[in-house]
Amino acid sequence: MHYRHAFHAGNFADVLKHVLLIGLLESLGRKDKPWCFLDTHAGAGQYDLASESADSTGEWREGIGRLQRAPDMPAMVTRYLDLVAWPDQGPAARALKHSRVYPGSPMFAAKLARPGDRIVCCEAAPAIAAQLRAYVPEAQVHVRNGYEAHGLLPPREKRGLVLVDPPFEARDEFDVASSFLVQAVERFTNGVYAFWYPLKNRHDVERFVRRTRRDTACPSLSCTLENGAPGEGQMRSCGLLILNPPFGFAEEARTVLAWLAPRLAQGPRPVWTVEAAGVEK
Repeated sequence: MHYRHAFHAGNFADVLKHVLLIGLLESLGRKDKPWCFLDTHAGAGQYDLASESADSTGEWREGIGRLQRAPDMPAMVTRYLDLVAWPDQGPAARALKHSRVYPGSPMFAAKLARPGDRIVCCEAAPAIAAQLRAYVPEAQVHVRNGYEAHGLLPPREKRGLVLVDPPFEARDEFDVASSFLVQAVERFTNGVYAFWYPLKNRHDVERFVRRTRRDTACPSLSCTLENGAPGEGQMRSCGLLILNPPFGFAEEARTVLAWLAPRLAQGPRPVWTVEAAGVEK
């Protein structure tokens, strides 16, 4: 699998990832101390959904395109839509019909950052790193393999979130990611970590989660969402493994996934899970 941000921006997997990312960053922001956000595979920072890449898949229409504000919408989802900042109706909405910009993870972090907070990104492709610098000038951008980013830890703030969101180009991606997380936790023990993954081979995912939980010895949440889409050849399920989740985040995640699952469903049986290990149930 080769998961490139530009082709899949705004799809159901991005909705899951970015809603929970916002919740994690806002949890860090509740204390009057600066945080550092480190994105190991950052991408360009924002994406035009009318571009050839995004339009070739049209996946955003079954992701963020499905979401409409509602009285029972969880606060995290409301905040997500606020940060994407698409008008719902009127002339501005019509003007955006053929030009919708979707933020990447570094852009969401920049929108949430306070004075003193810091954004650090790794992006291995020089051309994409240049786009990232232009779109998110607040970010410190390193043109390097994101799995070398443990050398940037611990951050001087001693508080923060590390997002690992790789393209899954290598067959041993789960093994490499688990080794990275173990090394990162050794250097930055109290950091919050979020690892996004496609759930295509359940055995590989379960092995990765077990190994990472064992070798890091961190409290963790495993959050998954399956949209129930029929047919083969497309991603139908993904997850986010969170190490050292904030207190109470498990229940917040359950509320969010229970609300999102039926709205992002592409079949009769969407499935979501939030499994906690070493944290309050």
